[in-house]
Amino acid sequence: MPDLLIEIGVEEIPADVILPALDQMKVALADGLTALRLTHGAVEVYGTPRRLAAIVKDVADRQPDEVKEIKGPPASAAFDAEGNPTKAAQGFAAKNGLDVSALRVVEEAKGSFVYATVQESGQPAAEVIPALLDEMMTGFVFPKTLKWGDLEERFARPVRWLIALLGTEVLLWQFAGVQAGRTTRGHRFLGDCAVEIPSPDAYLDVLRSQHVLADHRERREIIAQKAQQAAAAVGGSPRLDPDLLDENNFLVEWPSCILGSFPDRFMVLPEAVPVTVMQKHQRYFPVEDAAGKLMPYFIIIRNGEGRGEDLIRQGNEKVIVPRLEDAEFYMTEDLKTPLPERLESLKRVTYMESLGTLFDKTTRIERLVEWLCEHLDVADCDRLAALRAAELSKCDQVTLMVGDGKLAALQGLIGGHYARLAGEPESVVEALSQQYLPIRPDDPAPASDAGKMLALADKLDNLAAAFRLGMIPKGTRDPQGLRRQTQALITIMQEGDYRLDVRELVWHALSLLPDPDPCPKGALATDEAAEALLDFIDGRLAAAMEDEGVAYDVVRAVLAANWHAPVEIIERGRALQAIRAAATDFEAQVDTATRPANISRSAALDEAVCVNPALFADPTETALWDACQKATSEIEAAPDYPAIWEALRKLHDPIEALFEAVMVNAEDEALRTNRLALMRTLDRLYLKLADFTQIVQ
Repeated sequence: MPDLLIEIGVEEIPADVILPALDQMKVALADGLTALRLTHGAVEVYGTPRRLAAIVKDVADRQPDEVKEIKGPPASAAFDAEGNPTKAAQGFAAKNGLDVSALRVVEEAKGSFVYATVQESGQPAAEVIPALLDEMMTGFVFPKTLKWGDLEERFARPVRWLIALLGTEVLLWQFAGVQAGRTTRGHRFLGDCAVEIPSPDAYLDVLRSQHVLADHRERREIIAQKAQQAAAAVGGSPRLDPDLLDENNFLVEWPSCILGSFPDRFMVLPEAVPVTVMQKHQRYFPVEDAAGKLMPYFIIIRNGEGRGEDLIRQGNEKVIVPRLEDAEFYMTEDLKTPLPERLESLKRVTYMESLGTLFDKTTRIERLVEWLCEHLDVADCDRLAALRAAELSKCDQVTLMVGDGKLAALQGLIGGHYARLAGEPESVVEALSQQYLPIRPDDPAPASDAGKMLALADKLDNLAAAFRLGMIPKGTRDPQGLRRQTQALITIMQEGDYRLDVRELVWHALSLLPDPDPCPKGALATDEAAEALLDFIDGRLAAAMEDEGVAYDVVRAVLAANWHAPVEIIERGRALQAIRAAATDFEAQVDTATRPANISRSAALDEAVCVNPALFADPTETALWDACQKATSEIEAAPDYPAIWEALRKLHDPIEALFEAVMVNAEDEALRTNRLALMRTLDRLYLKLADFTQIVQ
């Protein structure tokens, strides 16, 4: 069976767009071929700045024939009283290319219907794949798309060439006025502008001969290897930040590395400054020594090789010096005003629309830190360090180094450095430096309790303020980074094992906010903001558990139960997932647990109603009540969730026995109400672990 090669040749695509586009391409081809009834093998995707490509192995060259059973009108409408076909039957038969005599009547639960059996011949793959490619091209989702020329089609960047090969055959397909062929383009400077691909299996080798490494996985490894080699020339090794490595990978097609340097005098700057300039501004890899200390070198990733290497090195060395000189100047000027003396300046900086200044935010953070320390029983030394760090937490926002925006990524780190120079204790410096952690999913939480308190308080205030103003993320839009900050909250609580009641936490953070003045359109009342924020946290908890491999119905089950602490709910989800995998009677236990829940929740029983053992009319009621009391005691004393599960398992037989012996909804009102109260008690016991009505059997 032939392989299928698709290549979309484009003007240079932004680096961060390529991997998501390749994922979409892979799914579109795999699902689309399956929908077309074309069997196929593995789908491999390849990407460079100038091309998105895929090779699908062993594609069937023809669809199989298919027999379809097509449902038509009711028999009563298709045939009259004498059994003669009506116009409805004749039209249905003609539509499907059959004689009326070929129709048959099938008896169904909802009546008799006419059916037609149609044999559909499979089409050649070459004839049906182009329509799939049209759907793929219009189905790509990019952050931004554009039009070019006078065309109506849109794409991430203008499409310049297309390849569509099924084996050696060129498919009849075009997009945006570009006809697919077998011609690709080599490296923009080192390759030919027109190169033919004879077949899909030659694709990678032909491009390699044209100085294009189309396999982005191989290209990434080569960049890392060459960076190691370049750094080794000065006895160092590169700091290969994964995100920066990915970005550089999708900026080049034929990578090479050049070692550059900067003057030693800039080594007196805080290490984060030259590192940020190199990574964020210039996309260089910093070089460090064996001890992990920064060296005055950097590695440039070049798209090509050969002549001009010295000119490229010199040019990049000239570019980085002014940026470092700016930082040097900022630091000199900033140190003329010690960090603690900048507090008053915060009163002149607006924090967020209608919610005051950075000074107001600082005051709220201090109060949140105090509240957190009290509820978490933080040691006095850490509490004092956290409060001092909270007071100074936003002072670096009014420094030249951070405040001008060019080095805003250094917020916190610069505050910590300036605090150290101002003589602040190291515990305060550490808390200031780590207040924005974790920023990325793989970042650690702040190391100290003081740092954790400050980080929690800052993120809580950000979330409360955004939700109070109605700035709730929708779809993929999240300009305030609220999803990331919520995930960071959860991570910090897990790292510190902080079993905080998230409802109290949210309400306290919202209570510290002033009423928006003026009140912007879309702002929420405090109770509305609290409900929205709690739902949002709920959603991030669900995402966190599913990322760990917890099944979606288990996630729903634990979130629907009575929970208050994120740390506790994640533990509960993990435990229930493990219980489900190990317990042979899990399904039977779930069935038993859902019966009291379904009955009690639909009964609308008054909260004041309690179980009265004196009203029991059957021995099974007494036996179940005794089992319920025993389970309650065991659950209260249980050291973990498996122990709670074992206590709940013992309710299975008494519950089933009661349902076999009596009717819960008895005619006698007092008896019925008492049994409903018993069902509610059981339901609430099961909710100590999960809401089992959410489990999908």
